[in-house]
Amino acid sequence: MFAVAFPLNTCAAQEIPREDVVYTSSSWQIPGWNILLGVDSCSYMVGIMYPTLYLYSAFTDEWIPYLAESYRWVDKYTLELKIRSQAKWWDGKPITAKDVKYSAELGKKYTIPWATPMWDYITEVKAVDDRTVQIITSEDKLNYFQILAILFQQNLFVLPEHRWSALEAELGTKITTEFKDDDPAKIVGGGPYKLLRWSEEAYYYQRVDDWWGKEIFGLPNPKYLAHRMYKDNVAVALAYEAGDVDMMTHFTPKIWEIWEVKKLARRTYYSDAPYYRNHNIVVLFINWKKPLDDPNVRRAIAYALPYQDMISKAYFNYSVQASPSLIHHLGPAGKWIDQSLVKKYGYGFDLNEAKRILDAAGIKDKDGDGVREMPDGTELGPYTIQVPYGWSDWMMMCDMISANLRSIGIDCATEFPDFSVWWDRLGKANYDIVIGWTADIGFNHPWNVFRVVLDPRLKHPAGNWENYPNTDSVPLIDAIPKETDAEKLKTIYTTLQEMVLKDLPCIPLFYGATWYEYSDDYWVGWPKEEFDPWFSNFWNWPSNMPVWFYLVKKGQTPTKPAWIDALKVPTSKIFGDLGVVIKPPVTAVTTVATTVEKTVATTVEKTSLKTVETTIQKEVPTMDPVSIAGAAIVALIVGLLVGRVTKREK
Repeated sequence: MFAVAFPLNTCAAQEIPREDVVYTSSSWQIPGWNILLGVDSCSYMVGIMYPTLYLYSAFTDEWIPYLAESYRWVDKYTLELKIRSQAKWWDGKPITAKDVKYSAELGKKYTIPWATPMWDYITEVKAVDDRTVQIITSEDKLNYFQILAILFQQNLFVLPEHRWSALEAELGTKITTEFKDDDPAKIVGGGPYKLLRWSEEAYYYQRVDDWWGKEIFGLPNPKYLAHRMYKDNVAVALAYEAGDVDMMTHFTPKIWEIWEVKKLARRTYYSDAPYYRNHNIVVLFINWKKPLDDPNVRRAIAYALPYQDMISKAYFNYSVQASPSLIHHLGPAGKWIDQSLVKKYGYGFDLNEAKRILDAAGIKDKDGDGVREMPDGTELGPYTIQVPYGWSDWMMMCDMISANLRSIGIDCATEFPDFSVWWDRLGKANYDIVIGWTADIGFNHPWNVFRVVLDPRLKHPAGNWENYPNTDSVPLIDAIPKETDAEKLKTIYTTLQEMVLKDLPCIPLFYGATWYEYSDDYWVGWPKEEFDPWFSNFWNWPSNMPVWFYLVKKGQTPTKPAWIDALKVPTSKIFGDLGVVIKPPVTAVTTVATTVEKTVATTVEKTSLKTVETTIQKEVPTMDPVSIAGAAIVALIVGLLVGRVTKREK
């Protein structure tokens, strides 16, 4: 039996059997476990310690009730949730509606990436009694997308008020800036795993065997989850091949060779191209500062980007080029893309066109040093394009981009700082150009991406990383979730696309691969195309929690927990229930045409869509004219969600 020595902080050394630990690798540093800093600024897996109201998978657009056992639409403005009676913190105190209210209101008191943005669209989180909480909005703030986002980790982790209120009194505003919460003995959570110990090399979480969810969900199978630290993608790839890592979320060149050539028991979600599922839109952010805010400079940069080389040479064709509209064109939201605008304002790789744009704007190299000057004499540079060290695919893309920018007269070099330094610079708007990401694709796309990129009310890390100042976007963003007319909604999305295409607050590059690689050496039953009981990417803690309940030790047979199917709810049902509450329906039989989209991906480079029109008969609510305005947005949302499937076929 192999054993591993536990890394130390203040505890004595201890050995545990290798087969009892699932070793993961995802992040590059140990900033601490204070979840108020935001999950991207915390140590990996921190979200497994704190419950959310629901779990969510963007890939199936389904929800599983977690801390909440049920929901009920009270009226057009109020979503009510019942907290499970079994729920308790690790110290034995009950988890109540007051904890939910307290956690949400922290976002009003401090700037918290996951909690503060919700308050643009809700008026109150109300604890009706110990087990009943209501999320309340108003006509002015009405936004059903935002209400649903509060149900999972996008906008709300539930924290114990009795611990965090005491920390507030002790630390004041330092609670969101300096507090690391890195003493395992002091952390009070409510999830199925707790932090056991940590070092600079690794940290370990231990299963909570008296976890309150045991009688509902059972216990997860691995006794320990651990995260190992590595210097870069190359180092972790070697560890993964050697069997030191059971699951990782890193870019690996030619990943298929590990099982096709080296014959190791390794896999990604798909066994062949494109190997990974895609999710968010990866973009180039150019900080909105002079002279980089000049539209001619930004457009020239857009033409200087070698999109296909980045995807094929640096990304190994794990994805495809993104639509410049900022809408994911391979999914159902692609219906909102205004192709006439894309044709008019779109761009592609063309260095000569990039030079022509700068020349026409009078941005020329006047002193012959190879660097262009603005009409007022300001030089275009020196600038840096930066991503964290170790992100080898993006580092290679930065090299390509900087070389092309220099070739058109923009002085640009690369820089690859540690993640924590890079992240801090983004928060302080202390950067020139970076490659970054936007919102995940899910129930609220494309609204969420426009909100994250264009809303000047947000700042990093919640959104608006490029510091776009155009407030014209705000009323449009706020109007989408409550617009009742499909044509008006299309007009709003068209206007936002025009902003994106003309102002270029960011430049869409490609759809980000959902990095996920696993090993069957010690644990089997990982989610894959052939066996997928539940999959939410392994950055989304705790929404990926069901995986740990069907993952088993090698030699055992993985089975899908019955509670997954028994409890899961599609988004369409949640919105359908809202439609019923807005106005009790009169049932009528209506013929409805639905569109089923299938993504055919024989290779990543040749991805096409097949559209199949089907006619079905279904019962739909008919409403009197007074109710139509209140419910039409629900119908629009459900129309996007029901009967539309994005599927990969071999």
